[in-house]
Amino acid sequence: MKCLLLCGGRGIIDPITGARIPKALLKVGNRPLIWHVMKLYSSYGYTDFVLALGQGGDKIKEYFMNSFELLHDIEVKIANNEITSLNKIPEENWTIKLIDTGLSASTGARIARCERYLKHETFFIAYSDVLANVNLKDLLQFHEQHNKTLTVTGINPPSRFGTFYEHTEHLTYNPNARLEMRQSRINGGFMVASSKLFEYLSPINECNLETEVFNTLTSNHDISLFKHDDFWQNVDTERDIDYLQNLYDANKRPWMGI
Repeated sequence: MKCLLLCGGRGIIDPITGARIPKALLKVGNRPLIWHVMKLYSSYGYTDFVLALGQGGDKIKEYFMNSFELLHDIEVKIANNEITSLNKIPEENWTIKLIDTGLSASTGARIARCERYLKHETFFIAYSDVLANVNLKDLLQFHEQHNKTLTVTGINPPSRFGTFYEHTEHLTYNPNARLEMRQSRINGGFMVASSKLFEYLSPINECNLETEVFNTLTSNHDISLFKHDDFWQNVDTERDIDYLQNLYDANKRPWMGI
């Protein structure tokens, strides 16, 4: 079963180098975000990836073409420049297709442009800048049980601000509360789709998964929501990557099962 990773967008300023790079390549520890996302899928046995590339796609290609070599221990024979790998790495069984889906295409268009690699099968969809400990086995089972075209993981996001609670006679305050949305959730970015999804998509740049396609699927009662209330964190700002790095440094890495 394949996993499509959406890698578009304008990117973000790397707090280390000051250069604009795809958010997928921002590092947590010594690995980029996209590696951490892929590691979640591979931990469940899903190692066949399709990357829908946008701006900065050349940098993502360079990472997978070159950087994985640096993960090996190597032996170098200086006389003839012969290089031999001394060990195996778990990523050696990953298969990665890197597909140029255009500089300005919206998410729906990017998925549509990868149809040739995904048609006639159920597949995962994820963003390359969101880390979570979603149980992918349960997500897939939920999707199969509900028999919809698309299943979206719904989450209650952590709040950036403290939250006041209004009681009958007094207020209480929690500086670290989650937003409480009992009747609604946001798209957590981990999805499962049947091949029927391509009937809702178009390769034109403006086709947007989160607005146009979600609305149509909802109107057709053809989408289901898998609830996830454990760890989830997206990356939009330097503050977000700092938060993940602090967790990593403290050896608290819930997206890796730690």
